[in-house]
Amino acid sequence: MARLLTHNTPAGVASAAADAIVRAVNRHKGHRFNLALSGGSTPPLIFRRLRRLAGRGFAPERLRLFWIDERCVPISHPDSNAGSARKHLGHVWNAADVRAMSGELAPAVAAQAYARRLQYFGGAHAFDMALVGLGPDGHVASLFPGTDALEARDTVTVGEAPSGDFRISVTMPVLRSARSLLVVACGESKAWAVREALSGRPVSPFARACSGRPRVEIHADAACSRAL
Repeated sequence: MARLLTHNTPAGVASAAADAIVRAVNRHKGHRFNLALSGGSTPPLIFRRLRRLAGRGFAPERLRLFWIDERCVPISHPDSNAGSARKHLGHVWNAADVRAMSGELAPAVAAQAYARRLQYFGGAHAFDMALVGLGPDGHVASLFPGTDALEARDTVTVGEAPSGDFRISVTMPVLRSARSLLVVACGESKAWAVREALSGRPVSPFARACSGRPRVEIHADAACSRAL
């Protein structure tokens, strides 16, 4: 069953999510903590708080960073999820073991390359924690409702957004195999999918990722939580 925590603002969501990451890193018994990151508007706020906490709250060199999805652009492009993380994490990026997707490659080639990378770290079970958001349509990572990517059974696939652009994405089995999901949900438009996940009715991609999982923590802002 997913656990819901509410906060007044997106900044409050980001602060709490960053603190949850720090606690998980500090509890982790292994040398590296495998953290999968996502794009969106809230993660940069999380990354900036992690940057402030690094060296005081946790050791950033213990992080191994992965991504749950990426646009098919080079890291220098403003739409790159990894590029955004590099910008906002600062010295945390430099200290961590970074395993970004190769958005500059052809989508299928990039997906195959990342699948090989994940295989080295445990395949579908590579992630200690996945930081995920969700779209107003209930999509998670780049697994959109009604698309072939949503039903893919390997570890990495090519997803197609409603806009028609292709993206590299981990698959549902990878999200469901992560040891924990840390969810950020900001805005009223996300409430229906959060409500669905909390009720245990796995219809949307987001609810399917959460379904039956013992360790799902959803951080929602006031706009989202008021509409639940």
